[in-house]
Amino acid sequence: MNILSVDKLGKSQASKKLFENISFGIEDKQKIALIGTNGTGKSTLLRIIAGKDSADEGNLAFKKGVKINFLEQIPTFKDNETILENVFSSDSPKVQLIKNYELLCEKIAENHDDEELQKDLEKLITQIDHLDAWQYENDIRSILSELGINHLDTKMSTLSGGMLKKVALAQSLIDDSELLILDEPTNHLDLKTIQWLQDYLQKTTQAILLVTHDRYLVDNVCTDVYEIDRQSLNQYSGNYSYYLEKKAEIENSLVQEEQRIKSVLRVELEWLKRGAKARSTKQKARIDRANNMINREKYKPDEEIEISITGRRLGKKILEAEKISKTYNNKKVIKDFSYKFKQGERIGIIGENGSGKTTFLKLLTGSEKPDTGKVDIGINTHFGFFDQYSTALDLEMPMIDYIKQEAIYITLNNGKTISAGQMLERFLFPSNTHYTTIGKLSGGEKRRLFLLHILMKNPNFLVFDEPTNDLDIKTLSILEDFLNEFGGCLIVVSHDRYFMDRVVDYLLVFDGQGNIKGFPGNYSDYIDLQEDLKSEEIQKQNAQKEVYVKNKTTEKNKLSFKERYEMENLEKEIEKLENEKSELDKLFSSGEEDFDKISKWNEKYKTLENQLTTKMERWEYLASIES
Repeated sequence: MNILSVDKLGKSQASKKLFENISFGIEDKQKIALIGTNGTGKSTLLRIIAGKDSADEGNLAFKKGVKINFLEQIPTFKDNETILENVFSSDSPKVQLIKNYELLCEKIAENHDDEELQKDLEKLITQIDHLDAWQYENDIRSILSELGINHLDTKMSTLSGGMLKKVALAQSLIDDSELLILDEPTNHLDLKTIQWLQDYLQKTTQAILLVTHDRYLVDNVCTDVYEIDRQSLNQYSGNYSYYLEKKAEIENSLVQEEQRIKSVLRVELEWLKRGAKARSTKQKARIDRANNMINREKYKPDEEIEISITGRRLGKKILEAEKISKTYNNKKVIKDFSYKFKQGERIGIIGENGSGKTTFLKLLTGSEKPDTGKVDIGINTHFGFFDQYSTALDLEMPMIDYIKQEAIYITLNNGKTISAGQMLERFLFPSNTHYTTIGKLSGGEKRRLFLLHILMKNPNFLVFDEPTNDLDIKTLSILEDFLNEFGGCLIVVSHDRYFMDRVVDYLLVFDGQGNIKGFPGNYSDYIDLQEDLKSEEIQKQNAQKEVYVKNKTTEKNKLSFKERYEMENLEKEIEKLENEKSELDKLFSSGEEDFDKISKWNEKYKTLENQLTTKMERWEYLASIES
């Protein structure tokens, strides 16, 4: 069933046309990734569909009564609000019921003997029963638990960037909707949470429209890829791997067609040079065809960023950390860490949010001092620090002036020297935009400009803290190729699993308790090892259980008279309890509205279940010996 129809949509920003004449539909349960280079209008299109922005032209037609949830790339909050107020901000009756239930539970936890609160809770439980919303409440608790959202009375102003993103994500996931729109949902999330989100999106029956740079997420979740390219929309029915394959085929076909037209045109131009006259209808048609080919819209492959720097020579001593430690808010985030960095090392850093990864980078680069130990930076070591928030950007400054702060000219690895303006063009900023102030750029364009700013320093030791945030997939692919050719050292903190797999070959794993362990391999290698260890642990536990049962059987050979008697009585007791439980099931289905009766039945039902569980476990143990 069609949820949404988009018809001939167009949008411009300032003097730039983002897209025009875009038409597509979204079907029930369809999962779509929207991709395209930064500045092509991906986020704008999502905002238009979500009702946060308007198109210049075209129409949107929604299925009657359709509910849409929207996670913005940069969520906005009121600082004085709590997590609970934000997560449960929907006007949905179910959401409001669960919100009031959570609020009452927190109040009762503080005031156990308040009879009025207990009465309010009883009324609320009745309403939740009436709407059959307990499974919904369980799903919400599961989402909050997985995202690590526990203290719902916490003020939003006190949360970190990662936790703010989690709260916004929770708000978009808990509300019932038919269409879920997500703009860069993985930004600022740790790797464990991203894996959970991927599993959640795979299982949900909602339709999904998302913008993300996480290629593993697109590959494993999405059924379709829509690409904004040259102000138009191209649709591919498949995941990211399929898109790459078909895109390459189409571009190859267009290049071959362009070459064929050029060959035909050469022949036609030679004919025209001989002074051909339109003396017949056939000759006139040939001249018109030649003119049409000359004036055609010529296919040109997409422009690509050219990343090229000479890179300074590293000295014998590059960077040495000796027994460094750091404590924040009485929590030890780094304990007694030592390491000597070697030429050409490519290290990835992984760990949950708050485990000290960014602090570690600041210690290594000298912007913070360790509590104990020391960091010795080589005399020829020059850092390029790409932080996750692009803090060095001056939003009031024109792009060209910002880049010239670092260097007016730069020498490339081929020995050629080019200007700051030429470097901007290599990073896909046309010359007519160079005096645009930074504040007017899209999020992805700002990140691309910040990357250029870092490279203009000509560093030989690159330190990247979440470099993939807001960069488009194409830019990431080019950056990965550059880093694989980069001759200096590299340290990367990233939640982008694909990026980490491509550019690092050694990991430092933060456990959240201040300990840092090394692992030789990339992220997928590490995950494979963890899965193997988990599987081995399960097998070990199962083997121990088998040995335990076997030993018990060997010891006893058979049940004693007392145990056999116990087992026979257990069978009778279990049958009796199951009959009582069955009778209660009939009472629950009787339509009884007396809350006191229902409450008593519910308590008895729970007691019966607990008794059954205990007796069944004992019976199963005795049965295993007997067999």
